[in-house]
This record gives sequence, C-alpha cells and structure tokens, in this order.
Amino acid sequence: MNGAIPAATIREILRDEATALPPGFVIEEDLLRSSPCTSLATYLRPWQVLRLIPKKRENLDVISQAVVTSLAANGIRFVELRSSVLYLSTLQRCSATQALERLIESTRHAAERYGMRCGLIMTVTRGDYAAVNLATLLQAYRDLGEPDDIVGLDLAGDEEIPYPAELPSLFREAKERFGLGVTIHAGETGRVDNVRAAVELFAADRIGHGTAASQDPALLEMLAARDICIEVCPISNRLTGAVPADQAHPLQEFRRRGVPFVICSDNPAIHQRGLADDYAVAMAEGLTADELAQQFATAKRYSFLEDLS
Repeated sequence: MNGAIPAATIREILRDEATALPPGFVIEEDLLRSSPCTSLATYLRPWQVLRLIPKKRENLDVISQAVVTSLAANGIRFVELRSSVLYLSTLQRCSATQALERLIESTRHAAERYGMRCGLIMTVTRGDYAAVNLATLLQAYRDLGEPDDIVGLDLAGDEEIPYPAELPSLFREAKERFGLGVTIHAGETGRVDNVRAAVELFAADRIGHGTAASQDPALLEMLAARDICIEVCPISNRLTGAVPADQAHPLQEFRRRGVPFVICSDNPAIHQRGLADDYAVAMAEGLTADELAQQFATAKRYSFLEDLS
C-alpha cells in the first residue's frame, strides 16, 4: 500500500508529522524510482521513509484516500492492497488489533467513495520473528470477528533471510481455518528454491514476481498443473533488476508453459506509472493484444476477493 502513495501526499505527511529524514536520504533523489537499480536494496531505499508514516490516525485516512483516488483515476474497479499492519501499530502506538481496525475502516471508507472493491492482504516480513508476527496478526483478525475486508496473507522481504521452521505450517493452518488466500514473494531475486518452497511448504495460491521460476522447467510444470498464478509486475521487474535488460521477460516462458499469470502494478506511485503502463510494457515484453484483453477475466479468477462481477 505504501508504494501506491503519491509523492505529494508523502511530502505533505512528512511535513505534518515533522518526520526527520534518515541520514543521507535526499527526497528529490531517493523517493522515486524511474530507472533500473543496481540492486534490490537500492530499489527499496524509498521505504526508509515510507516506513516512518503515518504516525497520526487522520493521516492514515489521507493516505487511503490518496491511494484509492489514484487507483480510480487508472480505471481500477477492484484491488488488493498489501499492508504491514505491525508497522502501523508501532507508528501509531496502538495494538495490532487497533491498527488493523483503523486500516480496515480507512480503506473501506475510501473505496466506498469510488464504488471500488478493496481487499486487504496482511503482510509478514521474513526474519526470526515472522511466526510471532503472523500469530499476532491472526489474533487481531480474530479479535475483530474475521472481517471480510481481510482476504489474504503475504510473506515478503529479503529472500536471503531465513524464516522460522514453523512458519509454513502456520500459513497453511490459517489458509485452512480462515479461508484466506496465500501469496508469497518468491523468486524475485533469482532463488528458484524459494518458489518451490512457496508452493510445497506454504501452499501458496499465488507467487509474487516469481521471475526465477522460468529457470526450472519442472517447476513451471508444477505451477501449471496446480493452477498457481504468478503476479507479474513488468515495470518493477526491470527496475529492481529481477529481469536484466539483456534478457527477455519470463512472462513469455510462463505463457509457453501454460503457467497462469496476471499483470500487476507494483508500487505505482514510486514508479509514477499505473496499471495501464504495466499493460503497455507487458505488450512490449511479448504479450499479445488478445492476451491483454483476457487480463481482466484472469485477474478476477485469481483474486482473493469473492463474487466479482
């Protein structure tokens, strides 16, 4: 969700909350990403600031309105927003339950204004405390009566960082008990094994990015056979270096192998480009006009939101 906040809104909130920039962070240079970065860490530099807002409850509403307004301007009718609720809890000095409730209220109100369907995906970051953090989020979800606004769980973060051994089973249990969709950031940084683990250990329904999967024909066969959708982000994949400039985008290999994929917009405000731009880049990467025309139906099919018309 933070990657969809317009730059003007970010600046406004930084001023309003008197937030000091991290040492060496130059907002004119480090907030946006428009050209390929030398590493994923470099690409993620804007989050040094994005993780510092919003400290005020009312600014969460400002963010939600700005994000949804921008999405509506791009013709978006339904959307799933990933959010790190525990960051919000820390920033606003409230419990995870309170933070989740605020996020739900804020995004729901913003989406209703535009008649947009909005689902929230609770994100857990890889690391030693991932299992504890997931348990905290699920407890907050239960405390609020398992609201329909929450549609899925996500594992994100540096793919080189290990996670607790019990984490995959906790994801599977949450999927079975609550009916939540599971999407895992995997294979963005070249680790094929992370994609396989997402499928076999976490029972993922979708894979975030998954570019590395194209390197393993057997894995592609498994993804196709199990009908697991890849969230393809053409602009982001080039900017992060997940797909080098001298290589074809793996969406062509996904297509050849029958692996389902949906074109997504990853961090559109940071790129200053919307979903339509990702569609255009996907066509430049080899997607045909007919395949592009099918994307709306594909997005509905693999969305965690129910009863989309």
